[in-house]
Amino acid sequence: MKLALKRMSKAGYLETNYWIERNVGIEVYATTTPGTGGRVKERPEDFVVEEVANLKLSEDGQFTVIRVRKVNWDTLNFVRVLAKKLKISQRRIEYAGTKDKKAVSIQYFSIYGLSDEQVEKLKNLKIKDAEIEVLGKSRSRISLGDLSGNRFFVRVRDAESEPVPETLRELLEKGAPNFFGLQRFGTMRFITHRVGLEILRGNYKEAFWIYVAMPFEGESEEVREIRKELWETRDPVVGLREFPNYLRYEKMLLQALREGKSEEEALLILPKNLKLMFIHAYQSYVFNRTLSERIREFESLRHVERDDVVGFFDRNGIKEDFSPVEWRLKRVKFLIEMKRCALALPLPGYESRLKGWAGEVVREILEEDGIGLENFRQEYKEFSSRGGYRLAELPFSEFSYEVENDGVVFRFFLPKGCYATVFLREFTKSCLM
Repeated sequence: MKLALKRMSKAGYLETNYWIERNVGIEVYATTTPGTGGRVKERPEDFVVEEVANLKLSEDGQFTVIRVRKVNWDTLNFVRVLAKKLKISQRRIEYAGTKDKKAVSIQYFSIYGLSDEQVEKLKNLKIKDAEIEVLGKSRSRISLGDLSGNRFFVRVRDAESEPVPETLRELLEKGAPNFFGLQRFGTMRFITHRVGLEILRGNYKEAFWIYVAMPFEGESEEVREIRKELWETRDPVVGLREFPNYLRYEKMLLQALREGKSEEEALLILPKNLKLMFIHAYQSYVFNRTLSERIREFESLRHVERDDVVGFFDRNGIKEDFSPVEWRLKRVKFLIEMKRCALALPLPGYESRLKGWAGEVVREILEEDGIGLENFRQEYKEFSSRGGYRLAELPFSEFSYEVENDGVVFRFFLPKGCYATVFLREFTKSCLM
């Protein structure tokens, strides 16, 4: 099958949103209903997300656990400010997942090695638009494994409610797509996966300039013009002179280049979590394209074949237990009906063993991009990946909605790693950011 020649499904896209999501591999809808339309995140209180965490509190321990309700704070910036207020390293503050800025978010953090005096200071700490509650001590840090998922309250303004019941019926019948959301690929410029691809190709020079300078619709006109000039001239002085200070990573890389480092050496000075993001974003792009093709070809995520892989759930959510269907096809189909397992698709890496339909599609995408599985084994650990799997179906629960004068309010629970905007786009039939 030639993916580039495939036609889009009739569920399709509104033309104005098509290019944004297509850029990151989101190419179809699973449902055929008309969209509600509408807008999200008009105000921070329109999007409320609350972590559901499995905390391990104790009477003593080296970690102080806090619960924070914050408005208009992204996680990384909040950690930076909190660390500055406490006069400690940001590395001592850990969390289970990142949250977007334009929202009300309720999130848990652990802070290593605070003295009694610092804990008292923390209890009385004042940070604008943030409420901090000290929950107690723990002998272990908070990490991704401590988060079972998130509860969401989302108001979609100027939305029509009529399509909602039929869209919900289709999602329950076919499965909701578990795409990686736009946030996985950047904030205003969704280019992180392109940087990752060039790194996998061994083209660090191009990766550097894509990250620092490639113009992208969505940024302010002023910044886009600066990037355009920098993209054309490749002169670091342009960016150092013109970029606003909040583009600190771009300026850091350009300064390294000006001091005589190569593009490869400059990229290596970025923080570890940012370097890891590049390859993860490219894997996410491949996953999204594979999932789009699956929906186009089979029209349902509940259909599985012997060469497919499935992921199993426990009663508390997702178990990271992926295995091939093979001779268990009848049993797996029964478990899918009982919502105890679901189709999984590959995140390619150097240890991937690609088989069947998914293997064919992933190989074709990689071939289009001029790489193979061996390219995921790089000299630098942060730019390498063994590969893995991700559920193709998004296992939502606790769903309800209410009709308001100015739109529709949705409430639902999603397991960790799933995106509320991805779930809601099936209802709105529009690109949500």
